[in-house]
Amino acid sequence: MMKHKHVLQYINQHFKVKLILSLSIIITICSLVTGYMSYQMNLNLFESEISKQYLKTSEQTIEQIGFKIQDIYRITDFVIFNPYVEQIVQNMHVKPAPGESVEYRNFMLERNLANVLQPLKNETTHIRAVYIVDLQGHNMYFSQENPSIQLQFPDFYERVKQGMSHSSAEIAWQRMNISDFYEPSGEKSSLVAARWLKSTEQQTVYGMLILIIDEQYFGSALDPLMAGQTAGAYIYDKYDRLLYSREPAGSPGFEPAPDKGPGSFIEHLDGNDYLFVKSEYEPRSFTLVSGISLADIKAKGRTVYHLALAFGLVSIVLMAVSVSFFSGKMLQPLQALVRAMRRVREGNLRTTIPSTSNDEFAFLADSFNKMVADIQSLIQEVYVSKLSEQEAELKALQAQLNPHFLHNALNSIYWKIMLLYDDEETAALVTSLSDLLRYSLAPVSTLSTLRDELAQIRNYIRIQEARHGDELHVSIDAPEELLSCRMQRLLLQPLVENVFVHAFLDQTASKRLAIRVSRQEADMLVEIEDNGNGISAETIHRLLDDRTLYDERGERERLGVRNVLRRIYLVHGASYGLEIRRLPQGTLVRVTLPCETDRMEERGTANDAHSAG
Repeated sequence: MMKHKHVLQYINQHFKVKLILSLSIIITICSLVTGYMSYQMNLNLFESEISKQYLKTSEQTIEQIGFKIQDIYRITDFVIFNPYVEQIVQNMHVKPAPGESVEYRNFMLERNLANVLQPLKNETTHIRAVYIVDLQGHNMYFSQENPSIQLQFPDFYERVKQGMSHSSAEIAWQRMNISDFYEPSGEKSSLVAARWLKSTEQQTVYGMLILIIDEQYFGSALDPLMAGQTAGAYIYDKYDRLLYSREPAGSPGFEPAPDKGPGSFIEHLDGNDYLFVKSEYEPRSFTLVSGISLADIKAKGRTVYHLALAFGLVSIVLMAVSVSFFSGKMLQPLQALVRAMRRVREGNLRTTIPSTSNDEFAFLADSFNKMVADIQSLIQEVYVSKLSEQEAELKALQAQLNPHFLHNALNSIYWKIMLLYDDEETAALVTSLSDLLRYSLAPVSTLSTLRDELAQIRNYIRIQEARHGDELHVSIDAPEELLSCRMQRLLLQPLVENVFVHAFLDQTASKRLAIRVSRQEADMLVEIEDNGNGISAETIHRLLDDRTLYDERGERERLGVRNVLRRIYLVHGASYGLEIRRLPQGTLVRVTLPCETDRMEERGTANDAHSAG
C-alpha cells in the first residue's frame, strides 16, 4: 500500500511522467479503436470480395451442371421421340404370331431395342444402367454397365413412381440408395432420372424410362467450389429435394436451408460463421448452394488488429523516448521558473528569469519578473511607511506635547487676546488654527464630508490671508446639494497647501486661488486653480506616474500629492484620481471622486453636536 502511495506521489510531482502517461492512454485508446475499425473494415471488405468471387464461381459451376442436365434431356429425348422404340415396346404386349413363342418374340424385340439404344452407351460413362418398363413395372429392357447392380421390379418401379408427377413430361430426379454388392454397406447412393414414355400420336403413357447415374456426374463440376475451407456443396431440384451433396474430407458438412433467395447469406454453426451462395439454373429450376468458412478471413482480420495494437505499443515507446529526450529543452524554461519560485519562497526577492523565447514561457517569465518587482515595491512602500510612522511617533515623543493640551492652550490664548487686548482678528486666527488642529488630529477612519473639508480649507486660508494680506484673492464655489457628499479626511488640504508652498513662492502681487465643485453624472469634480508659477510637464509626469510613497531625495512637499493619489486609488479604485494641467498662467488640479450621501449628513450633524458638547 505504501509503495503504491509513493508511486502516485512521484507521478503527481513530475509533469513529464504525467505527460507520458496521458499520451500513452490516448495512443492506446486510439490504437484499440483504429485496430477494431480496421478489423471490421477488412472483414467486411474480405467478405464482400470473397462473396463476389465465390458467387461468380458458383454461377459458373451451375452452368456446367446445367449442361450435364441438358445432356440427359437430349439422351432421353432420343428414346422418347424415337417411333421405333415405341413400336418395339408396344409389340411386347401383342400376342405372338402362330408358331412363334412369347419368349422368342420378346428376345427378338429386346435385341432390336438394344440395337436402337446402342448409341446411348457411348454418350456418357456415368450412366450405370438404363431401364425401360411398362406401366405394370415389368422390365422390358435394361442395360447395365456394372453387373453389381441388383434391382427388383416392379418394387423399384414403385419407388421411382412415388417421386414423379403423372402428367409431367419432365425428368424426375431422385437420390436413392441402389443395391450394389461391390459396396461394403451393400448400397450405393446414386442419381435416378426417370421420364414417362408417351406415344407420339395419342400422347398416352405406355411406359417409363429410368436412368441410374453415378453421383460423380455432378461431382466433377464442383471441384472449383471445393477448394479451400469449404463447408460443402449441395444440389437441389425444383422441389427443393437434395439430389447431390459433397462435403470436405473429414468433415460432416453443414447443409443450409434451401429456401434462401439467390445471392449470399451467412449461417452460424458451433461458433463459426459460414458464407453461403445460392445459384439457380433457371431452364430446369436446379439450385446449387455452396458455402465457405469465414475462419480464415477473420484470422486475417485479427492479424490486422494485432498489427494495429503492436504499432500502438511501438508508438508509446517512441513517444516516451521522444518526450524524455525533448522535454529537457522544451521544459527548460518551466524548470527555471520553478527554481526561481523556490528562491523567492526562501526570501530572495532579487531573483529574475531571463527571457529566451517568444512563446508562453516567455510570458510567464515576464509576469514572474514583474510580480517580484511589485512585491519589492510593496515591501519598500510598507517599510518606508513604517519608518514615517516611527519618525512621526519619535517627534511626538520628543515634543512631549499632548494634542488636547495644545487645543486647550490655544483656547486660553484666544480668551486672553479677547479679554485683555480686544483683538478680534488675532483671536479669529487662533480659532482657525485650533479648529484646523482639532480636525487634523482626528483618526483617519473618522467620516468626513465635503462641507467639513471646505470648512477646514477656509480655516487654513484665513491663516494665509493674515500672512499675504490684500494681495490674496480666494473664491470657493460649491453647490449646496454636494456639501453632503462624503470623502476622506484631509484629501483637499494638501493640494491647497501646495499652492501656497510652490505656486505663490516668488509671487508678491495678485495671488488668485479658485476652488470649484461641480457634479458630473454620479461623480463629483473638485477643481483647484491658481495663477501662480505653474508646473513643468516633467514634474506632472513624475507626480502622476510614481504611485509609491517613497521619497528618495527627501522632497517632502511631493509626498502630499502622492498621498492623495494613493488614498484615492486604494479606496475608490483606478476609475477615480487626480489630474494636473498646466495653464498659460498657473496650474489647474482636478480631483474626481464618487458622490455618496447615504446617511452622511446625519452622521456629520451628530459629530458636530458631540464636538460642541
